Amino acid sequence: MQVWRVLLRYAGWRLAISVGGGVAAGAALAALMRLIHRALTIPAAATGGAALQFGLLLAVYFLGNVAAQHALSEAAERLQWQLRLKLLRQVLATPLRQLERTGQPRLFNLLGADVRVLSDYFCDLPDAIVNLTIALGCFGYMAWLSPAAMFFNVLFVALAAACYLGPERLAQRLGHAAAAAQDRHTGQLQYALQAAKGLILSRPRRADFIDGHFAATGTTVRALTVRSRLIHLLAERFAEVMVLGNVACLLFVLPHFIDLPAATATGVLLAAIFVRQPLKDSLAILPRTQRARVALQRMEAAGLDPFAPDDPPPAAAPAAPGGFRELSFQDVRFQYEPDHDQPGFSSGPFSLRVQAGEIVFIVGGNGAGKTTLAKLLCGLYPPHSGRVMLDGGPVTDEAGRTAQRDRFTAVFMEDPLFGHVLGLPAAAAEERGRELLALLQLDRKVSLDGTAFTTTDLSQGQRRRLILLAALLDERPVVLLDEWAADQDPPFREFFYCELLPRLRAQGKTVIVITHDDRYFDRADRVLKIESGCLVGPAAGGSAHRPRPVET
Repeated sequence: MQVWRVLLRYAGWRLAISVGGGVAAGAALAALMRLIHRALTIPAAATGGAALQFGLLLAVYFLGNVAAQHALSEAAERLQWQLRLKLLRQVLATPLRQLERTGQPRLFNLLGADVRVLSDYFCDLPDAIVNLTIALGCFGYMAWLSPAAMFFNVLFVALAAACYLGPERLAQRLGHAAAAAQDRHTGQLQYALQAAKGLILSRPRRADFIDGHFAATGTTVRALTVRSRLIHLLAERFAEVMVLGNVACLLFVLPHFIDLPAATATGVLLAAIFVRQPLKDSLAILPRTQRARVALQRMEAAGLDPFAPDDPPPAAAPAAPGGFRELSFQDVRFQYEPDHDQPGFSSGPFSLRVQAGEIVFIVGGNGAGKTTLAKLLCGLYPPHSGRVMLDGGPVTDEAGRTAQRDRFTAVFMEDPLFGHVLGLPAAAAEERGRELLALLQLDRKVSLDGTAFTTTDLSQGQRRRLILLAALLDERPVVLLDEWAADQDPPFREFFYCELLPRLRAQGKTVIVITHDDRYFDRADRVLKIESGCLVGPAAGGSAHRPRPVET
């Protein structure tokens, strides 16, 4: 049922054209079979009219088939574009923690391979319609010749279909397992591309990854896929043998029960032979339907809805610069769910206050909870308990967290560089970007052509500066930077702490920095230290000289 909903949703009137064309083509081919049978018995002098009919039926078959294929191939391309766009909008509107649990490899496959499965199903459907119509036409001709013979044929075909569908269910389960293994394989491929430098340098690590992990997972995918295809092949060939066995029964068994004239028996046999290939091809749509159903089930399991309204909900207007006064947490906690064999754990409680115009550093060891706190501050994670206040009002629902997110622009450690500035017209991007390129000491290497960077072939530290530039062009009142200076050389790191941060504050921005650079702790108004998921007090070399004390 879900597959048909996809057809109706994304094919629309094209489905009607495809069905109409397919039925016309199938009926024409079935009529050709009847014409062939009749031509065997008519005098040679009367074959001229039959030849004309033959040509007309061939023309109907050609035109109907082309119309059916073109209508749904166009719908298939429309589905790929619209469905991928719709699902991407849903992904980017999904709570961050849910995306993290789903995982990037699975999301890549959902937006790529699974959408293509549905698109390919659209392309395969016209042939199934044509073949099914041919089969129905042949059975109709059999019924006209001999209802008993037609019933005998239908009985055999039903038995063949039952023998086919049972194994196909097992093939579908194997397909589910193969898709899950393919998600892991995609994740390993992403790792290989991201870690290429280290793998090239280390032959043992490279060999272990390729042979012990990537090849092993690939073997699992291959084995499951081969088993699934073998089961499908056996089921398909057995069903084909059953249909051929039907011809044998018509020749050797049916005459013992039904006495048919020679001309009638010839017509029945001709229809039975003619219907074999269309029946086989009609059955081939069933595993493709199963694969389409699996793709839809995987989307649903990831929280994505292919049937959601086309128009995305209007985005909340971003807060104007300077529209931030204060964000405070009171006993805020966040709970991580259990993951496989790992138990869940919590971060917090966090009690703190960030006021407009402050420079706040968040420090602590690896895994202490700094990034979790940052995501809570930005509104990317909803707290499981505690109280969040934004500009004096409580944040209690998604609308409140949207307003909280609208105050922030952020650069996290794993953020990639995109080749364009987003969210600004070309003229504004060039004008404002030119100043920031000079400020970030990139104006001799990069410029903006409209919203596009002229190059991104830069060092890691320079790429991070472009990511910061794009974030600052967002003009949000709060800037959060997650270990941003870690990739910068010493002179620019000093410039960042001693000149750039004060300049941002002078522009009315609040700056929150996750850092390990204890040499520059005195540049912050306050330094918040985290250990084991909790705020514990001032960091060494921190903000004792500042008028605002560390909050815990």
